[in-house]
Amino acid sequence: MADKRVSEEIKCAVVDQYGQLDPVRLLSDIRKAQQHLVDIADMTVTAIEVEPDVSLDQFLSGLQVAWQDGEIRPTTKPKPKAKRLRRRPDPFVAVADRLRGWFEAEPWRTAHEILDRLQGEQPSVFPDRLLRTLQRRLKDWRRDAARRLVFGEKPLHQMSHGDIAEEANNGAR
Repeated sequence: MADKRVSEEIKCAVVDQYGQLDPVRLLSDIRKAQQHLVDIADMTVTAIEVEPDVSLDQFLSGLQVAWQDGEIRPTTKPKPKAKRLRRRPDPFVAVADRLRGWFEAEPWRTAHEILDRLQGEQPSVFPDRLLRTLQRRLKDWRRDAARRLVFGEKPLHQMSHGDIAEEANNGAR
């Protein structure tokens, strides 16, 4: 509007157009358009592909086998399987505090090195087949240590369900 190269006619037209703008009506139009998009997205593929000349009897007879086709929406994903819990007693329950202390003192140590140290202290009590179990435990401890470093939070295994839900709600804000 301050530019001298713009003619007075154009400036008057812009002022008139600005006077006709209604932000409430514009918001209403945007919401209607969004709702229309949601309605389109929620339509099932079968609702779009159904021919109008299908009789009610044909439709009802098709329901008997429709379940065999499964879900037709492309956004449907299979439900994740529940994580399998421990099925055997913890072989490191008696030395868990010592292992945790070794990890916290030297977090760069591998599970193999820690198992070798444990086997040196207590030979024939902890066989080599427990290496994978110890690797999983170190993985959890490292994840918790990284979480504390980055976020300054409690480790997941020490959080209650309420803490986790509260954290999720805070993250959503």
